[in-house]
Amino acid sequence: MPEMDVPAKRLAERVRQILASRGLSLYQLSERSAEIFGSSSPFFVSRNLYYNLAVSSLRPGIHELLALSRLTNYRLSDWLAVFGFNLDRIAELEALLPRKRTSLLDSSVYDGEAWIPWFAEKTGFDSQSAITPLGQILTPSAPVRARELLPPEESRFLYAKVGQEDLLAFPELRPGSIVRIDRRRSQEELYPAKNSTDRRIFLVEHEFGFASSGLSAVGKGRGAFRSPQVPFPFGEFALEKEIRILGVIDREIRFLPQRSRTPPRFAVWTPRRQQRLPAPDSRRNLAQLLRSSRVGAGLSFREASQLTRSIAERLADPLYFTAASTLSDYETLSAPPRHVQKILTLCVLYTISFRDFLRSSGLSLSESGVEPIPDESIPREARPAKRKAVTANREELSREQKDDLLRMLHRRWQEVPLFLRKSLKDLTGIANFSLSDVYWVGADANPLHPFLENAELVAVNRRFRIPVPGRRMSSAEQPLYLLLVRDGRYLCGACTLDQGLVTVHPYPDRPFRPRRFQNGVEAEVIGQVSAILRRPVAF
Repeated sequence: MPEMDVPAKRLAERVRQILASRGLSLYQLSERSAEIFGSSSPFFVSRNLYYNLAVSSLRPGIHELLALSRLTNYRLSDWLAVFGFNLDRIAELEALLPRKRTSLLDSSVYDGEAWIPWFAEKTGFDSQSAITPLGQILTPSAPVRARELLPPEESRFLYAKVGQEDLLAFPELRPGSIVRIDRRRSQEELYPAKNSTDRRIFLVEHEFGFASSGLSAVGKGRGAFRSPQVPFPFGEFALEKEIRILGVIDREIRFLPQRSRTPPRFAVWTPRRQQRLPAPDSRRNLAQLLRSSRVGAGLSFREASQLTRSIAERLADPLYFTAASTLSDYETLSAPPRHVQKILTLCVLYTISFRDFLRSSGLSLSESGVEPIPDESIPREARPAKRKAVTANREELSREQKDDLLRMLHRRWQEVPLFLRKSLKDLTGIANFSLSDVYWVGADANPLHPFLENAELVAVNRRFRIPVPGRRMSSAEQPLYLLLVRDGRYLCGACTLDQGLVTVHPYPDRPFRPRRFQNGVEAEVIGQVSAILRRPVAF
């Protein structure tokens, strides 16, 4: 996150320009901070700020940054970005870290002024075509501001990463997937335990964190887990006391490993008696928040410290690493760490939103600035070279409302999960992830594999074009491949390659026979499917 490649003197000059845009010098700003907060307060902005930036890699602490935001009326997230801390990377790293237990992700978009690459639809798209490369449907257009793609009101959706040990919904949901939860459906009535047709999957909060599972009603105010792997309901609990339903899972982004893995063992979790959940609006101090979040993540201090090492390596800054003893100390303190790197590490590690972290630390964003820092003073990617490009793009956006695919996807999704945009290349394993790696499969009414039921888009990794032997794998473990047949059709399913023949194997419950093609002549393997955007079967 730190902008290590920016020379220290240039960073000091950038801060000077931002203050000048408000008619302030550093001396005036420092004097105002002393008048409001006191010269001995952590919110005091030092008169030596330029010098400190020029001669060392030391960055202002969170209190000093809050003071800069309040006194200039520029947003705190923008001031953090000026010093190299991009809050939108929190969600990226939260989604990439391996999770033992299901965790809620921070889906906030902190920089609404960020430029997002966008698309226009080509003419002549046939929405009934079973499988179509997305590059034949969409074409790159001028970028748009993130705020133009965000819903006008607060989103009703939550997002979570399914933990590797959360197997109550397997195989309908796969561990490691990212799911969307509709909060408006948290109060839906549960069907009786004897009803086996209810295929809804709920996200529930329990004493140790979160879980995704089917649920059944077993009495007034009581319910039980229901899993495809267990023929009967189990784990009876009291609603709103031992278990809280957060909503219904309505979308899944399923990531398929390039190499087969042995699925973890199925384990049944049941709530302990007399363990009551805290009220949903209960306020916890920082120590309580950190402890409950770590326990909910199922991490020991040693395991958490190892994860911070991977965060530090990815961000190329050793300050993100946090020793196990320091993590333990943080659970006894009420004040936040001085270094912003440590704060961001804790947010990523325990999937805590930055706002919740500040609130639990006794710091409020209500008095911070609200205006964005101009583009010329803050590092933002993909900004258009000319203002005319933005105007032209708005015209294209209005035309896109009449286009079939974009309108269809918007109607089904209702919002764009922008917080995932930076993590797709790592989640899919595709180094240079682009439009050409995505295929529309939404019109395939009879897919060869159940993973593709209700699927809309798949990502294909072209580096893996030789099907791996799948004789020792179960049908659910076999990788999926995309094939281009000589007549121009695409097929997607499990494949094997033997003596120059590619065989497409339908899933055991599918009414299809294996199909064989001469490799490179009658059909070509495009690549291996690495991600699937789909709706659960209940939708």
